Amino acid sequence: MALELKSLVKRFGAVKAVDDVSLTVGDGAFFSLLGPSGCGKTTLLRTIAGILQPDSGTIALDGRDITAVPVHARNAALVFQSYALFPHLTVFENVAFGLRMRREKEAAIRTRVGEALDLVRLAGFGERYPGQISGGQQQRVALARALVVRPALLLLDEPLSNLDARLREEMRTEIRRIQRAVGITTILVTHDIQEAFALSDRIAVMNHGRTEQIGAPADIYLRPATRFVAEFAGQVNHFAVTVERVEAAQATVATAGGHRFRIALGEARPAPGSELHVMLRPERVRVGAADCDNRFAAEIEDVTYLGGLTVYRLRLGRDRLLAQAQNLGAAALAVGDAVDIGWQAEDGVCLAGA
Repeated sequence: MALELKSLVKRFGAVKAVDDVSLTVGDGAFFSLLGPSGCGKTTLLRTIAGILQPDSGTIALDGRDITAVPVHARNAALVFQSYALFPHLTVFENVAFGLRMRREKEAAIRTRVGEALDLVRLAGFGERYPGQISGGQQQRVALARALVVRPALLLLDEPLSNLDARLREEMRTEIRRIQRAVGITTILVTHDIQEAFALSDRIAVMNHGRTEQIGAPADIYLRPATRFVAEFAGQVNHFAVTVERVEAAQATVATAGGHRFRIALGEARPAPGSELHVMLRPERVRVGAADCDNRFAAEIEDVTYLGGLTVYRLRLGRDRLLAQAQNLGAAALAVGDAVDIGWQAEDGVCLAGA
C-alpha cells in the first residue's frame, strides 16, 4: 500500500524534530530515511507508526487518513533496533505473539508461524529460545514476528546496527530478499549510507528535521542537491570556485589556489564572476590521467590502502584533493611521488546551498 505524508510537523518543546516533511512511498517500495543522529528520522518513523502524534500535517495509507488512528489499528509492524524479543518465549511463541493477541485459531497460528519461519530461513528453530540463537537469527525472528500478522506497512528502526560488519552485509541481502518476496511497503531508518544504498528504491536524506533530498540511490550519490547530501553520501572533494567563462553547456572556473578547470553546467547558467560550489567524487579523479578535460600535475601526500581500493591524498599547490583507485595489480604509488591527475568536465557537480 502507498504511504503519503503531507506537511508533517512534530515538536518537542521549542524544537521541531520533524519540520514540514512531505513524501510519498509507492506500493511495495523500499524507502529509507537516512541521516545523522538527531536529524529526526526515528521521530518521523514513530509518528508514521502512531507511537507519536504529529502537531500538524497528515499521514495517509492507501488513500485513507490514519493521522489520528491508534497504533494497533494502523496495520503497520515496527521492528525495533533491539529486536525486543521475549527471552522467556521460544522462537515459535515469539513469532506467534501477535497472532495470539488477535485471537487467531491455533491451527491458523501454526500454519502462519511455520510459513513466516520458512520465509526467514529459520524452519526447525521454533523450539529454541532467543538466547540460544545468533544475533542475525534473532533479527530474522523479529522480522518473522512483524510479517506474520500480514501488515500493510513494515517499519524498520536501525535493525542492523547491533550486528557486526559481516552479519550486517548478510542481513541486508536477507531483508531485501524477504521484502521483495512479500511485496510489502517498507520504510527503513538508518544512518548507514551503504545500508540505504543496498536496500532502497528511494531515499530521503534528512537534516535538522527536514528532507534535504529525496531520490534514487544513484541520484543521491551522483547528483546531490546540497553540500550536506554530497558529504553525507560519501567522500567528496569540494571546491569554492569563481566562474571565468561560460561556453554553451560548460564553464571554466578557478579555485582560490589558482587552478582552472572545466565543468558541465546542466541546467545552471551562471554569469562570469559569480561563485559556485563544485563537488568531485574521489573515484572520478584519474591518477595517471591520459585523456581528460582537466589535467594537472600533483604530488602524493598520503596513501591509504583499503584492500580493493587505494585512497590518495594529493597536493596541487595550495589545493588539496582525494583520489580513489582500484587495485588492479599495477605498481603502487608512494608518498612523495609526482603524478598526473585529471577528470572530465561532467564529473564535477554544481551544488546548491553549499
